Amino acid sequence: MANEWLESGSTSSYVMLDGSIISLDGDETRKFREMVKEKYVATNHKRKITFVESRDLWRTFVGNPRKEVTRKTKKALIDYLYDYYVKDSLSDSTVMDVFNRRQEYRRNSLNRSASTIDRDRQAFIRVFDEEFCNMKIKCLTDELISAYINMRSRSLHIKERALQDAVRILNGVFDYAMKKDKIIMDNPVSRIDMDNYYQNCDLSMKSSDEKIFTEDEISRIKDRIREEMAGRTYDFIGYAMLFSIATGVRVGEIPVLKWEDITDKGVHIHRQQRSTKVKGQKKTLEELPFTKNERRHPKDGRYFPITDEIDAILEEVRAKQKELGIESEYIFCREDGTWFDKDIYAQRLRRLCERMGYNITNNHAFRMSINSNVFIPLGLPVTQRAYLLGHSVETNERFYSHMKTESLVDLKDVLNRACQTNAAPDVQNESIHTHTHTKIVNFGQIKNSETPMNTRHFGI
Repeated sequence: MANEWLESGSTSSYVMLDGSIISLDGDETRKFREMVKEKYVATNHKRKITFVESRDLWRTFVGNPRKEVTRKTKKALIDYLYDYYVKDSLSDSTVMDVFNRRQEYRRNSLNRSASTIDRDRQAFIRVFDEEFCNMKIKCLTDELISAYINMRSRSLHIKERALQDAVRILNGVFDYAMKKDKIIMDNPVSRIDMDNYYQNCDLSMKSSDEKIFTEDEISRIKDRIREEMAGRTYDFIGYAMLFSIATGVRVGEIPVLKWEDITDKGVHIHRQQRSTKVKGQKKTLEELPFTKNERRHPKDGRYFPITDEIDAILEEVRAKQKELGIESEYIFCREDGTWFDKDIYAQRLRRLCERMGYNITNNHAFRMSINSNVFIPLGLPVTQRAYLLGHSVETNERFYSHMKTESLVDLKDVLNRACQTNAAPDVQNESIHTHTHTKIVNFGQIKNSETPMNTRHFGI
């Protein structure tokens, strides 16, 4: 590696090449910086550094042919030589060299998880092959990169999102080379119009039938969970599944739910579990004090109204734990009171859905199903739907609002009734609304409230 230390972004923290972090304050920081620079220059600069008394300057020579360099102080000359050799060594960096340095910076200084770092690496190398990654980063122009993206998107025929992710990471790599390494003057990736290449991607989309469960399917899944629970002494995963169906929580938000989160305002969802797996090491679990959508701007989570169904599930869990003598701060805990790994929940749910013959096997389908089958038919505005699920209005409208094919039959009836009403104006107004949504899952009522969806619960 060219340089022996990298500034972390904080003036008092330094990331060493072995991955360790040294934190210093005040004078210690300055002395450490000077010590590292002096050591680096002593290792890489082979010519003498001398003080020319007659000129009252410090002097040395660099380059071939040699060029005299002078400064008023030795420290200023060391600073120049350090920048000179670091820039010279970094200037030959390949795309992968800069990619790796950026990854270390994100891991050590930006607190990105190991899973995020690994996911980005896989997304990057999926599109940008070894030949591209070994090219000198300073030799790549926007024309060359555009031609490469065009060629790779045609040959790979990947999803638009996969191409977007890879190019987003490449943009970050060039940005790092420009702003951190300072080995290029601008970022050519920022000038590439990706709209030119999405036509090369696999643009096929899953139908709504492949994304959400019908109301009947939800009912059958709940029955199957209950059947399997009957054969277990204490099925905390089964209870967690029923709770997820009723609330649409993310899988990572389930293991960290605590009894203290059950409040008069509703279920307070404001934490998540993060699992980290480093190659050669055991997986670690940690509790984060924010949900997925609030990582950058925490807002103390969200409150989900405690409906009769949710209240019944919680009371059943509480009674079962009391019966078995289980004491824990966590709602869905193991028999010893500890929390569980969210991956265990995901695996159990996948196997259950596969046994039932469903192609949809993930917890995410519960989130989309409650939005499409319950929230929308109830007439909840998109702002409330987005709040209850913990994401943006745009996300709710674009990715979470679906209609199953069989719902077209209901829609046909509604349209027919509307046409008949318009053709017979003497019919009483009540007849317009005689159609009922027979397949809507009963959402229940908010606990201790006569207003089913009191907006004070939603913070809007």
